[in-house]
Amino acid sequence: MNNLRFLADVHISPLTVAALKLKGYDILRCTDLLPNTAADVDILELARVESRIIITQD
Repeated sequence: MNNLRFLADVHISPLTVAALKLKGYDILRCTDLLPNTAADVDILELARVESRIIITQD
């Protein structure tokens, strides 16, 4: 689809992530790679390392 890569935090529904994947978006939930209790700084670092745009609700 495009070269944008997304990282959804724990507040984004798994159903939303699944729907976006079906539409062809490159998106992961942070809990795919980090514990559910990961600190914001760890999520930011993951996004930086993976070159992903964070999607959050908080």
